Order: sequence, then structure tokens, then C-alpha cells
Amino acid sequence: MDLQKELTKKDNMESLEERKLIMKLFDKYQNFLPQSQKQAMYLRFFEDLSYSEIGEILATTRTAVFDAIKKGKQKLLEIDKKIGYSTFFA
Repeated sequence: MDLQKELTKKDNMESLEERKLIMKLFDKYQNFLPQSQKQAMYLRFFEDLSYSEIGEILATTRTAVFDAIKKGKQKLLEIDKKIGYSTFFA
């Protein structure tokens, strides 16, 4: 049982670290994203809304929001890999 709590705690910390990185990259590179990804990511990471709430606001499905955010995260990481910002200022 203690191992399960530790694993959950570790997963949450990794999620928090990933979230911080994505927010930093979003601030730096958001202009490289399509409007739909930019809106969905802003609402998710800065307004802390659920996928369903974002879907209602953007008049789309929860699945479409999830896909937009996933693709947006991938795009930000790809851009950062090419430019190398986070390796110098992480």
C-alpha cells in the first residue's frame, strides 16, 4: 500500500514538472501554434479548466480538446528541441 502511495505521489510530481515546462514553453512559443491549440492549451494550463469545460467554451468535443492539447504539447516540445531554450534556462 505504501508503494502505491509513493508511485502516485511520483506520478503527480512528474505531472507537475511537465505542466510547469509546458507552461514555460507555451509562454515562449505560443505564436507558433494554430489558434485552436493555443486556445485549448491556455484554458487548460492557465485557467485550469477541464477538457469538458474547454469543449463547451470552444464549441467542440472533449476528445477534440484532448487531441488539440496533445498536439500542442508535442509541437512545443519539437520547437524547443530545435531552438533549445529550455536546456539553457530550465
